[in-house]
Amino acid sequence: MRALGSLIAGGLILLGAACGPASRPGAGDDTSGVDAPNGAEVCTDAVDNDGDNRVDCSDTDCSGIGDCPVCGSVEQPEAQPLALPDGIGQSTTCSTDAQCSGDPTLPNCVAKECHASYVSTLNFVGFPANATLLDPSKLLAVCVNMEHSYLRDLQIELLTPSGGVFVLHKFVDRSGGEIHLGQANDSDDAGTPVAGMGAEYCWTASAPQSMLEAPTMMGPGFSEQLPAGNYKPIAPWAGFAGTTLNGVWKMRVTDLWPADNGFMFKWSIKFDPTLIADCAGPIIL
Repeated sequence: MRALGSLIAGGLILLGAACGPASRPGAGDDTSGVDAPNGAEVCTDAVDNDGDNRVDCSDTDCSGIGDCPVCGSVEQPEAQPLALPDGIGQSTTCSTDAQCSGDPTLPNCVAKECHASYVSTLNFVGFPANATLLDPSKLLAVCVNMEHSYLRDLQIELLTPSGGVFVLHKFVDRSGGEIHLGQANDSDDAGTPVAGMGAEYCWTASAPQSMLEAPTMMGPGFSEQLPAGNYKPIAPWAGFAGTTLNGVWKMRVTDLWPADNGFMFKWSIKFDPTLIADCAGPIIL
């Protein structure tokens, strides 16, 4: 599978789900006339029931309840499956993106080579001013939904507003056994790739195994496939400590070998709701 692919900006979606009733009936009185157990927040009465100076959807207790969004969770979908740039790069040695400035089509320094990459951004504005991530465990998950026919030639990174490059999955080499992500279409024409079916892969602080350490399963056509699920990143999760929270977070996925290809469907990032200044306000621009 091969495709040059161009980066397409997708829409932004705040993840929302009805995780419970819009109100919480029970014993207890407040001035709204709506009963709430033990002063619990009622998410529809315009009253600060629990006394934390947050009302209704602004309160983290209302995250995902009724019409309140899931606070701290944002996903960036592509308008349609987007083919990854397929091994477009050069062997120029680099250690920073700035050293790849000589060719504007290859702006990303990945695995010490200049490459074209899939890059997508989320610009966060919903944290308190000048806030930093003091407790890395409050970055709950970073996820991609994608398919690709060769795990070993990929590098997947999260770039932080502070300028950090956090490696989630590291490029291995251009040889070795083939492991698919999702249900990759491995028999289409290189010039006109056809998207397969994506799968959701997440990185968390507590996952026990990296993508290359985890057991695989048999996929379509007897392919070896990595199951969807949570995985341990290559970089220690503690490395997020001190990261600036507001600003541009970037997902960067680089295919370093023009022999297999894949597609991106979306990516997402999830923070602990207690980090957000106002769960009812805008989290991203």
